[in-house]
Amino acid sequence: MKKNEVAGANLTLFDEHGRCIPAALEAAAHLKTRRYFTIKQPEFDYGDVYARTKKYLGISGGITAAEFEQRAEAILQNLRDDPASKDITNGIAIPFLLPQASYADYGESIENTYLKAVGDAFNEKLPQYVFVNHYKNSLAGKINVIPASRHARLLDAMQHDQVVGYYFPCLTEFSVPAAIEQVQQLPDQFLLAGGFDTCAALIAAPDLLLKTDAYPPLLWLASLMGENTQSGYHFEAYGYNLTFNHRPHFNQLAEYWASGLVVLG
Repeated sequence: MKKNEVAGANLTLFDEHGRCIPAALEAAAHLKTRRYFTIKQPEFDYGDVYARTKKYLGISGGITAAEFEQRAEAILQNLRDDPASKDITNGIAIPFLLPQASYADYGESIENTYLKAVGDAFNEKLPQYVFVNHYKNSLAGKINVIPASRHARLLDAMQHDQVVGYYFPCLTEFSVPAAIEQVQQLPDQFLLAGGFDTCAALIAAPDLLLKTDAYPPLLWLASLMGENTQSGYHFEAYGYNLTFNHRPHFNQLAEYWASGLVVLG
């Protein structure tokens, strides 16, 4: 589906808060939301995001901080210029940077590189709280990319160069199957977020799920299949701490569940 082609009509894809409006889905998603579980837009500086990401993901060389900001801002501008997608920019939006890399085992790289980087970035910015990986088994060989999620495009882009993107946790109150179904009905630029991009967003904004006056949602890595088709991996706030874990979702829906969309630039 090309830009502006919206399931047979040229309509807005996102509401005034940036939430993706559920299409005619077979899987479970709330058509209306009371916005009980929400995320507050973290403050960020592109230079800080760039430096923190390079530090904790071990990125050397490549694009400059100015190029990172320019490419990230171009993503937002392109979205704003399209009436169908402009309202996504009303919601939560986190720029991220990923290294040029190719990994033989997705789970092993998440375990050994990305979760460690998330924890280090979180502990540096929020030393009064902790990041906890509650999944105590090895992730090696346990993560597969769901083909319909479009996440493979991000992996392909990473093989060729450093990747600049924006992460939007806008699939709120979608079941995981509904998130997968929804992304297939969106223009081609939208990818369903997985592990590398979500981790990079949490390195960019370690306080993404920190909310002292209400409850944030759980963030599924919806483009990744766990140990079976009815389970998956996620980040979640526990009090003011940040946690990573695996759990079944049974293809069902919960009000506090959210998944992310990614746009590369």
